[in-house]
Amino acid sequence: MTILTDQTFDQAYEAHNKAEMVEFFATWCPHCKKMEPVVAKLAQEYAGKISILTVDVDQAPLASRKFSISGVPTFLFVKNGKVAESLAGEYSEGELKEQLNALL
Repeated sequence: MTILTDQTFDQAYEAHNKAEMVEFFATWCPHCKKMEPVVAKLAQEYAGKISILTVDVDQAPLASRKFSISGVPTFLFVKNGKVAESLAGEYSEGELKEQLNALL
């Protein structure tokens, strides 16, 4: 899983215009650390179907402002270039899968 910065965000985001989950996180955030293995597992499970992008808010302040990210972790579920759903906080694998499956 590649961690995106402001320099790499736009290209990665636009390259996957069908369906994607974008996680905004911070390395200092304990909730984000708890979500890391869940997001990594989902990235493997949905490989080839849905792109899962991770964005470090400290390394990508412009991308964070673009989507009005005010807390971490925040998950954006994007379909055809538009945010279909936004969730902030810790979520179970099942809850994230429900949102991912809605993108398919």
